[in-house]
Amino acid sequence: MAIDGSKIIHAVLEGSRIRESKGIIPLFGVYLSLFPTRYYNRLSFEFEQKLGSIQTDMKAASLLTEASQACGYATFHGIRNSWEWEVIVEPMIERREDQIMGFTAVAVAFGWGDLEVLELIPGKVLRMRANDSYEANGYLKEYGIAKSGKCYMLRGVFGGFMDLLYGEDYPDGCFTFIAEEPSCRAKGDTCCEFIVQRSSD
Repeated sequence: MAIDGSKIIHAVLEGSRIRESKGIIPLFGVYLSLFPTRYYNRLSFEFEQKLGSIQTDMKAASLLTEASQACGYATFHGIRNSWEWEVIVEPMIERREDQIMGFTAVAVAFGWGDLEVLELIPGKVLRMRANDSYEANGYLKEYGIAKSGKCYMLRGVFGGFMDLLYGEDYPDGCFTFIAEEPSCRAKGDTCCEFIVQRSSD
């Protein structure tokens, strides 16, 4: 049985109706919250501008991507170990790599964009596409055309996907892989594309 992304998305959307008094959504083994993308984008891009205006060897893009990768790695580890995953997704998994399709469907349901797996070479390369990234859209709207890719959250999360499948056992596998964003709508490209490969470190 192939991964049925629509079934996973439906389960997430149905489950998101259950909220605690503070708006926290306990779902897929993790705690979720509704968060305005405009606010997230503003924090990220203003951090990038402020850090870029001072003398430092730190790169804001690297820091934002690494923070997203660590978060995505832990979040999807929790998702993969949840009873929802066991009941809804696991019966559809025929081979290890199907987990990437499951992760992607969950990320789409979270509202992270219209995501697509373009290529997966087990243990080596993952190529992803986002046709509607809120980071790229937000950057274009607020700042205009960028000189570099701006989808730091997606870069980190996609790196985390590969870490979970091919890195050492959790929690030691984070940053085994690293993602680049050669195409980004914020740069004027038609879509955002990501290439995840093993880190050289």
